[in-house]
Amino acid sequence: MMYLKSVALLFLLVCTVNFQEANSKPAAKKEDSPAASAEAPAGAEGAAGAKKGGAAGTFNIEDFGVVADGKTDNAPGFLKAWKAACDATGSPTIVIAKGDYLLGPVLFEGPCKGDHITIQLDGTLLGSTNLASYKSNWLQFQHIDGLTITGTGTVDGQGAKTWPENKCKSGGACKVFPMSMVFAFIKGLTVRGITSLNSKYFHFNVFSSENVELSKLTITAPEDSPNTDGIHIGDDTNVTIADTTIGTGDDCISVGPGTSKVLITGVKCGPGHGISIGSLGRYANEKDVSDITVKGCTLTKTTNGLRIKTYQSNPTPLEVSKIHYEDITMDHVTYPIIIDQQYCPNGKCGGTAESTVKVVDITYQGIKGTSADANTVVLRCSAKNPCEQIDVSGINVKPPGGPANITCVNTKLGTADASIKSACSEN
Repeated sequence: MMYLKSVALLFLLVCTVNFQEANSKPAAKKEDSPAASAEAPAGAEGAAGAKKGGAAGTFNIEDFGVVADGKTDNAPGFLKAWKAACDATGSPTIVIAKGDYLLGPVLFEGPCKGDHITIQLDGTLLGSTNLASYKSNWLQFQHIDGLTITGTGTVDGQGAKTWPENKCKSGGACKVFPMSMVFAFIKGLTVRGITSLNSKYFHFNVFSSENVELSKLTITAPEDSPNTDGIHIGDDTNVTIADTTIGTGDDCISVGPGTSKVLITGVKCGPGHGISIGSLGRYANEKDVSDITVKGCTLTKTTNGLRIKTYQSNPTPLEVSKIHYEDITMDHVTYPIIIDQQYCPNGKCGGTAESTVKVVDITYQGIKGTSADANTVVLRCSAKNPCEQIDVSGINVKPPGGPANITCVNTKLGTADASIKSACSEN
């Protein structure tokens, strides 16, 4: 089930090419969500405001007035440490030792003077639960060339204290809460080893970035937590998401418009809504999605498995192509394989015209395991723009008793198992 996700103006700030780099305040959010603007929090200055630094070195946050008591808002001290490292030459490192550090919103902004900044995170960062203190997101990094965040630490959004204020599940308005970590306009990003816990909204959002590695992460929130997507990527290229465990209240991973050359491998997903491409086609001028590979992943008790979703009545044509799924294990997944070109969350989609999003060259190989529903394969494509070159072979997903139910509408198959060919020939 998808919750009400609106606020089109905020989305347009994120997912179109109309960003103005000069203002250095991008917004980054999921295409079907009113995710928080990536605008700089109040009081945050750009790296240009840092005092002149020297050669690269190690910057310990304790040297900048930071207190690991879990009570003091350390945002000013973290910002000072960032400015010092950002103004240093070479490859500086910021060290966050073990301890509990309360933080309000912080904007870590470049461009920086050195070649690469590393943040060694071994402590626990606690997000302030005072929602009034946020103008947008919690920890935001933008306009940086060369950034690594690594360690054994935890980014704890403390979302459990704020989720009751979001009425999505009870049918009320979904509020825009701060995302835990936002990366916008980054060239050369690595996030490795850390844990993201109980985000107020999305855990990670990577926008308009290139050469990205997210690996060995643990991302956790309760199954009923609202809009706690694990990783969302949009308008990115050359992205690897590897060896990561995700269990949340929404998509484990979602791939937004304008994304290409992505490898998702070794991901354990569940609970959550699965691994999704889309939704696509909700807004004008969305860009194509292509060259996405998902392999060697396991999905456990998710509502969806491998999903491509596009809106009806989309204002601008676009294409989804060269998507490859391989060696995926399903464990009691409700809808293991689904292409849905009639996607309409909450019944409010602005029209019922057939989708003009082109879905072409999609390959499913070696999908195995069990489903929680008889509908193991659902290919519901557009009458106006049917899906083409859909290869579905080596599918061995068993429903809970009885035969599998295969839905095939407006789909032109390539290579396919006999049972799927038979279902498609009847439609």
